[in-house]
Amino acid sequence: MSEVKVSLNGKNFKDFEVYVSEYNNLVGKLERKDITTYDWAEYHGSSPDLRKPKFKERQLELKCFIRGDNWESLFGNFKDFIIEEFSKPGTQRLHIKPFGGKTLAYEVYVKDEIIPEKTFRNGEMFGVFSVKMIEPNPIKKVLRTMLDQFSLSYEIDSETEIFMGDGTKQIGRGNVSFTKTYSQPSYQGSGISLIAASGVNNTYYEAYTIPTENNIYEFSVTAILTSPKNIVLYVIGRTASGTYEAIAVSAIYNGKTGKNTLSVIEQLNFNDYGKFIFKVLDSAGNEVPGITFENPRIETAEVLGEWQDMTGKEKIIIIAGNIEDLKSLDTPAEVLWNKI
Repeated sequence: MSEVKVSLNGKNFKDFEVYVSEYNNLVGKLERKDITTYDWAEYHGSSPDLRKPKFKERQLELKCFIRGDNWESLFGNFKDFIIEEFSKPGTQRLHIKPFGGKTLAYEVYVKDEIIPEKTFRNGEMFGVFSVKMIEPNPIKKVLRTMLDQFSLSYEIDSETEIFMGDGTKQIGRGNVSFTKTYSQPSYQGSGISLIAASGVNNTYYEAYTIPTENNIYEFSVTAILTSPKNIVLYVIGRTASGTYEAIAVSAIYNGKTGKNTLSVIEQLNFNDYGKFIFKVLDSAGNEVPGITFENPRIETAEVLGEWQDMTGKEKIIIIAGNIEDLKSLDTPAEVLWNKI
């Protein structure tokens, strides 16, 4: 018999004897933000701008009950699951899969304190409680994949949040293009590049900021191809003694005609190097005819969220933001929901 499956950060409610009796506002019922209205003196009435309506956050509510053989076991499950998961930093991933259908996915945080009320029925102990949640970025496109490595690219002028389905997220804007490997977490660059083009030789990029505490960096560059090609980013550093060494090598990227952003995360002592060279070669290590580059960057990087190893498992990816403006989506992942 089909049922509604509910999970939080990959943990099933029913495994902790938690059951949902009522679901509120899973879809629809978003409050519209204030509309810009023009009041022309020479015309009757007013002229509201309704071309691209924007909405406030989604407010969801799950009315739940939890059972236990006694109050201690009931409260233990409640504390170790509901309280523990919603106490983690950042938003938490909520999945609701109704009757074998497509998964509804949300990135949420708790709005109010969750307080269970004790009750008895036929000699069993139950706790009844309500979970009120906020989904701060409610308009989204949802993808699904079983791949442990997949590419994602699209174009959008505004900022989007990409929730990878493994507890981590990235921020995407403009020409978004990357390869995601699920054997490690996603890192988000700081947005501040630590290098600038050399005033002597435009092949080199010089470090102008030396971080004192960070040692994990994201190296990235945009490569413009005249035809599709498998490509790899190599970052070469020059040491204080004048020797050159490869300090970061990306995975093979399935490059397409036009702009491709390649990146790689590496841990190193930034102080060991003063200059850097970015090279994008084909997968055999050869120069790529007609290739050009722009926006080489080195940024401090960190993991946003709490990473879970999702290799070999289903991944649900959320792209949240002004999804109506998203163009040229290219990914092997299945589009589960175009916009919800």
